[in-house]
Amino acid sequence: MPAVSVMMVCYNAAPTLPWALGSLLAQTSNDWECIFVDDGSTDRSFDIVVGLGDPRIRAFRFDTNRGRGAARQFALEQAEGDYLCFLDADDWMYPWRVQTELDFLEAEPKVALVSSGWGIQDSDGNLAGIRGDVNGDKPQVFSPFTRLRMPPFPFPPSMIRMRTAKLYKFDPRLRAAEDAAFLIQILSDHSYGILHQSLYAYSEHLSVTLERMITDYNFVREIFRNYRAEFPLQSRIKNLEYLAKGLAYRTAFALKRSEWLVGRRWRIPTPAEVAESQAARKRVAMVVKETFGTPVVGAARCHSL
Repeated sequence: MPAVSVMMVCYNAAPTLPWALGSLLAQTSNDWECIFVDDGSTDRSFDIVVGLGDPRIRAFRFDTNRGRGAARQFALEQAEGDYLCFLDADDWMYPWRVQTELDFLEAEPKVALVSSGWGIQDSDGNLAGIRGDVNGDKPQVFSPFTRLRMPPFPFPPSMIRMRTAKLYKFDPRLRAAEDAAFLIQILSDHSYGILHQSLYAYSEHLSVTLERMITDYNFVREIFRNYRAEFPLQSRIKNLEYLAKGLAYRTAFALKRSEWLVGRRWRIPTPAEVAESQAARKRVAMVVKETFGTPVVGAARCHSL
C-alpha cells in the first residue's frame, strides 16, 4: 500500500498535463499512487495519462462533466495511501514536494495537515511571485480554527493524513471552491502546519478571468451561508466580504486594472526562491522530455464510469 495518494482531477487539460505528470514522475519519493479522474474531458487528456503505462496511476473517466466537487470526492473514495495530497492538471510541483511534506507529518503526529506556499509563474514559466505565508526559516504549527474564515494557505500544495481526510467529504454541489469548503471542515477540528518554503507552481495568468473569479466568489459565499446556524454573525460578514471582492474584480477588469489587483495576491520572490524554482523546473523539464519525447508503450489501469 502506498504512503501517499496523489489526487489529480482533470477537465480538458491536454496541453498542460505533460508538465503536471512530469513533476509527479520526478518526485524524489517513489512511494505514491495517483488517482486520476477525468471529469468528462473532450480532448486527449485521458489518453495521455493511460499512455504512460505507469501501474501507480489509477485512471478513471466520467462520461459527462460532473464538476470538481463530485470528481474530487470520487477520487478521495478510491485513495488507499496513508496520506493524501493534490496536483491539479494545469500545475506542477517541485520534485521534493511529496517527501518534504511526508517528512513533516511523520515528525508531527498531532498535526493533521500541512501545506506550503506556491510559486506564481509568468507566461514564460518564470517565477513571478509567491502566495501563502512562507516567511521565516522554519515550519509553523497552528491550532484549529476558532472563528469562521478561509484557509490561510492554498489548497493544492496541501497534504492530509488519510484517516483525517476520509472523515470529511467534498460537496458535489460545488463546482468551484469545493477545496476551500473541504479544508474549512478539517481546519475547524484539527491543528495544521505551514512550511516555510514553496513546493508547488501555479500559472495564475492562465486561470484568472473575470468569469472564473465571480464564479469562485459566488460559491465561497454559498459555503459561508451554510454556516449561518453555527456562526450567525461571522457567516454574514464573510458573505458581504466576498460580495465586495467580486465587485472589486468587476471594477478592476472594467478599468483594465485586473493585473494590478491580481498581483496584490502575492509577493515578490527572494533570489533563493527564484534559484530553487529554476532548479525544480530544470529537473521536471528533463523528465517531461524523457517521458513525452517518444511514444510510451503500455497502459495505466483505466476504468470507464
